[in-house]
Amino acid sequence: MNYINELQKAVDFIENNLDKDINFSKVAQEVGMSPFYFHRIFSAILGISPTTYIRNRRLTVAAQEISKNNENILDIALKYGFESHEAFSRAFKNFHGVAPKFAKTNGNEFKNYSKVDINLEFNSINPNKVLNYRIEEKDTFRVAAILKDFNLDIKNEIPEFWKELKNNGTLQKISNDSTKNVLGICIGTQNVFEYQYGIGREIEETDDIEDIESKLGMRVIEIPKCEWVVFKCEGQDEKDINELWQRIYKEFFITTSYKQSMDIDFELYDDKDTEIWIPILKE
Repeated sequence: MNYINELQKAVDFIENNLDKDINFSKVAQEVGMSPFYFHRIFSAILGISPTTYIRNRRLTVAAQEISKNNENILDIALKYGFESHEAFSRAFKNFHGVAPKFAKTNGNEFKNYSKVDINLEFNSINPNKVLNYRIEEKDTFRVAAILKDFNLDIKNEIPEFWKELKNNGTLQKISNDSTKNVLGICIGTQNVFEYQYGIGREIEETDDIEDIESKLGMRVIEIPKCEWVVFKCEGQDEKDINELWQRIYKEFFITTSYKQSMDIDFELYDDKDTEIWIPILKE
């Protein structure tokens, strides 16, 4: 899939509609992607969520408009999607460091968050750094996991979820109940602003589903047969894993004829390393 063209189209759509009622779900629809998939790609490649990008661009343009004309600050706040003067003032001060009223006076510094040029983002790729992968065809399989809903724009909740299950002993029980490795699975949902994240393991056909679900409060998910692209990360450091995700979307998908086939992916953890599994199909 030509992510360069599609992401530039998304950025241009955002730029032309900063004063309209837009969110990342509408942008995703504009470029023909699911909200989950678009959010994952945009965030991985640009290092910022589409929601934060839209807000930063709006606050940048709002400061410029306040400083150069006599328009009422509340009118500008409403124009750029803020529901009240208070909400706008709070976001403006958090971003720029000063209240909106000071944009009308001389000598104050403001932040300029520029429109992204997608081509420049891809030009930063190091051609000498090899990205290894393998293709696996996997039959339909089942995963038993403890699932929780998360907001797509909040990053730090997943590590806390792992910490919670580790501290209450659940993670140890998941590990001890099978020879299968523990995995963390992401699943898109009907709620475009949320996704489900689960911590669990693959289960066998002979496993007792009722026993698994009742004993640990896990839910069983069936994942259909498909091809997967698999990337290995040496170690389990969160920073290294996030960097690998970024490279996958910046380097693998942009240079191959593959695209993600389902709103689902998972990280598989063995004793020391991590594998990222993404379902794919050829265009």
